[in-house]
Amino acid sequence: MIDLSILVCSVHTRYNTFLPKLQDQLYTQLNALAEADQERVEIIVLTDNKQMMLGHKRNVMVEMAQGKYIVFVDDDDRIAADYIATLLKATEKDTDSIVFQAEVSLNGEPAKLCHYSKDFGVDYNKSNAYYRIPNHICCIKREVSLKSSFPNLLYGEDAGYGKLLLPHLKTEHKIDRVLYYYDYNAETTETQAWRYNRTPPRKGTAIVDVVILSKADTFIDSLMTQKAIDSCLNGANGLPVNLIVIEGGIGDYQGAETIYTREPFNYNEFANNGAKLGSAEWIMIANSDLIFHDGWLHQLIAADNDVVSPHEPNDPRQEGIIENTQGYQCGRHFSGWCFMVRRSLWDKMGGFDTDVDFWCSDDVVIEQAKALGVKPMVVKDSIVEHLGSATMKQQSDDWQDDHKWRNVYIFNTKYGKNKFADHTAYNVWLNNNRDNLPIIKQPEEA
Repeated sequence: MIDLSILVCSVHTRYNTFLPKLQDQLYTQLNALAEADQERVEIIVLTDNKQMMLGHKRNVMVEMAQGKYIVFVDDDDRIAADYIATLLKATEKDTDSIVFQAEVSLNGEPAKLCHYSKDFGVDYNKSNAYYRIPNHICCIKREVSLKSSFPNLLYGEDAGYGKLLLPHLKTEHKIDRVLYYYDYNAETTETQAWRYNRTPPRKGTAIVDVVILSKADTFIDSLMTQKAIDSCLNGANGLPVNLIVIEGGIGDYQGAETIYTREPFNYNEFANNGAKLGSAEWIMIANSDLIFHDGWLHQLIAADNDVVSPHEPNDPRQEGIIENTQGYQCGRHFSGWCFMVRRSLWDKMGGFDTDVDFWCSDDVVIEQAKALGVKPMVVKDSIVEHLGSATMKQQSDDWQDDHKWRNVYIFNTKYGKNKFADHTAYNVWLNNNRDNLPIIKQPEEA
């Protein structure tokens, strides 16, 4: 039985520089072990010609590993003389993680210690040391590591992995000394170029049920929905996702369960119907006209907020966002075309409010969250493009006016708001329908 898999990512430009030095360290230590202990260790080195991004490469290597525990050693770093023997002995503790100290040197400056522990909760620095939650250089049970993954990003893939890994680390064995030497040098570091790498979704319990609302009346419409499905799965970078499409048209999709409906369109009612079909901790409600970028799910979960939305850099309402931003402004702090809520919060809401059926479907969710003391958040580094569908523009002017202004009236009446109070078209609609306005109960009366 293999107890320890040591994983080394490298590139062809280092085949005769850093990589031989590290392999010499590793195999010298391996050969010094008793024969029986050598059988308990595997060393995997994956070298490519920079066609694989680092996050994807790490995911591939975790999948390849056969050991009970996995640990990464970067090819330009160094390890203590008893690194393998010490970690091999520590695997007998059978904890979720094995942590130790690293000595960190940046561009030749005096080294500082880096301490690792799940108990830190977050990464932080002090003047004389670094403090980090467990990441790729820590020794992790492979079955636990597989509950996270590395996002396929140009930088920060280790932090993304660590943040998603942290909730699964229940036990920890701490080795209170330096086993690893991190030697960063800006002149020798290898920069990544963007590559399209697909990490297949891992089997296992879905982290999120993604409910896509679609009305594909044409083949072109169905291609748009399929593109949203594909980018959602691929952009999750290996994290298990359950996709459900509530389809009001003719679309037929791969990679998702399709539920057909011919009921009158009600955004939040359809969203609730899809949410009921899943059981994941998180529920995402999404339009069909989206493109999900790599790492979208890692970033949303790492934000640790009960209502989160991705960032759309091309949306003028989100212009200038440079960090995760909370508030109650629709479009600014809550992306109604794509948002994610914790299932436990959705249960407390009693589902999304269905008194509105189109416009203001996002406004009512904001109010429901606010009533429960939850402030929505747009997550800056979770990127999902909103292409903008022409579905509504295909409807008649009367249909559009009714589905706009009737819902605005319902929202304003129910939640005591004055949205569009000065809008000419809204006031015209109110005047034309003053004898036929919906009767709406306040939330506490409903």
